[in-house]
Amino acid sequence: MRFEARRGSQSSHCCFEATVVDTTKPHMIGGQQYKDDCEAVCECFFFEDAERIAAALNAADGGK
Repeated sequence: MRFEARRGSQSSHCCFEATVVDTTKPHMIGGQQYKDDCEAVCECFFFEDAERIAAALNAADGGK
């Protein structure tokens, strides 16, 4: 799946429980992916919301 809900705030904000990322856009440093980080689409207060957003984005993307 292209979009994935991950626990924790990728931006290190304590108020967010989850980050939705685009796995086709990894953060690269020196030709290597940095800490399994990918471009953040959004951050959510609740993990369940992040899961719903990721599922909707994947459905809109054709489920790839």
